Amino acid sequence: MIMTRRVLIVFSTLVLSSSVFAQRATIRELKKDISYLASDELAGRATGSKGAALAADYLIQRYENLQIPAYRAAYKHPFEFNRGWDWAGSSIHINGKKLVLGVDGFPLAFSSNGQLEGSSLLGVNERGGIWISPLYNEEANTTNAHFDAEKEAWDKAKEAAQAGAKAIVLYDNYGGKYPMQFNKKTEQEKLKIPVVFVQHQAWKKLISEEESSVEIGLNIKLDKKSYTGNNVAAFLDNHQPLTVIIGAHYDHLGHGEDGNSLYTGKTPEIHNGADDNASGTAALLQLAKWLKKAKLKQYNYLFLHFSGEEMGLLGSKAIAKEAGMDSSKIAYMINMDMVGRLVDSTKAITLGGVGSSPSWGTAVKTLQEEGFRVKIDSSGIGPSDHTSFYEKGIPVLFFFTGTHHDYHKPSDDADKINYAGEALVLKGIERIINQMDALPRPAFTPTKNSTMGRVSFKVTLGIMPDYSWTGEGLRVDGIIDNRPAQKAGLQADDVIVQIGKDKVKGIQTYMQALGHLNFGEKTTVVVLRKGKTLALPVEF
Repeated sequence: MIMTRRVLIVFSTLVLSSSVFAQRATIRELKKDISYLASDELAGRATGSKGAALAADYLIQRYENLQIPAYRAAYKHPFEFNRGWDWAGSSIHINGKKLVLGVDGFPLAFSSNGQLEGSSLLGVNERGGIWISPLYNEEANTTNAHFDAEKEAWDKAKEAAQAGAKAIVLYDNYGGKYPMQFNKKTEQEKLKIPVVFVQHQAWKKLISEEESSVEIGLNIKLDKKSYTGNNVAAFLDNHQPLTVIIGAHYDHLGHGEDGNSLYTGKTPEIHNGADDNASGTAALLQLAKWLKKAKLKQYNYLFLHFSGEEMGLLGSKAIAKEAGMDSSKIAYMINMDMVGRLVDSTKAITLGGVGSSPSWGTAVKTLQEEGFRVKIDSSGIGPSDHTSFYEKGIPVLFFFTGTHHDYHKPSDDADKINYAGEALVLKGIERIINQMDALPRPAFTPTKNSTMGRVSFKVTLGIMPDYSWTGEGLRVDGIIDNRPAQKAGLQADDVIVQIGKDKVKGIQTYMQALGHLNFGEKTTVVVLRKGKTLALPVEF
């Protein structure tokens, strides 16, 4: 059919108008979804909270309205987790007075459980007795901002245990600037004796200057309470052998109670997490809506909304394990985390995981054609949920528009989102998905590990520790290619119990053991693997 110029102009105008209309509709729906997810009603969507449950129900309703079915007959996919140590049921008595836990004092999270009572002399520490010791020296607690009260307490308590104390009471003898706080997520290892701390004002009231003997009663019951989080999953089944995963986490920090907040105020506030990560959550809903209408049939599409990301990728690890996800079933994975703050003047976007497949050169080129300035991060391992799938041998892409002043603060609100910018990011992702549907499945390639946010040592073993592991030793969550661990034959799920002469009981002694080693040094790593003890020679 031959078009006249006038008909062609009218046709082009209609196409352009349709595109503008679609863009406006996308922006309108992004605003609606993000405004709700980042509202005070959801109270920061902390994993396992009422706000997170409201968010999950909202997502399910959205998928039902889009007529996209649940994954494996269920939208909700639960996983168990804990928020750290809790002192409920514990009690401390000094000279017959019961301390108000959290106000007058508290057991420390690395304390052992136990019930005992006895009389102790101030300044006299006897083997088999309850020791009493000041925690601070004046310089540490008044002038040194880097003083770590918890580490100091652990060191003193460990020395006491080794010297035969059956318990130790530490007290604040100065009332200085850097007081002890209960760290429910302590990385210090459990000690074999009860350890408690008494605040400065409480100690002054309970112990007079004339007293030499102190009556102590301890009943320490520390426990890790189990909670349930929920991933939300929907599935477009095109009856293909391979599936594409598109994911984003929907949890955030609540009131900052889990210790990941960068807020410095004294009064707890809701962390609404509009960019982190209501933006990615809303983007995922838009991609699901688009794919429902698109005619892309080479793959099935699995839409995963993760919870527990802020606590250590708990949700994505759980569903990757539950679903038995690996490269034999999954073509690739796209993750969106903080895609709502595109800067209009630069249009800079970070694309992570580029090294996980040779095919991702196409993705980089596509974004550049869309006008983005692409910052490439080759590593498949990064600070978000794509890591859980890269470790299963799956090619990954991670979209991120950058950090900002409001990151992990109560000020990360919906009115600061660049909605038009997020719509542009979505357009780029849609183009990439469309192109991948016409290409062979991307091949997986291992990548160099990103060092962002990691502690530097003289040597590195090359593992991904399982920070959620609560057993003895240190469980290996993943192995990094071409590092000492891989060369020594360590495997995921191994539990490291010794490095050289150093026993490994947890993350703290693991780091201490690495600190004792130098580049080029040879030693042995002892691991537990499926009930067997293996000694593996390793060279750093």
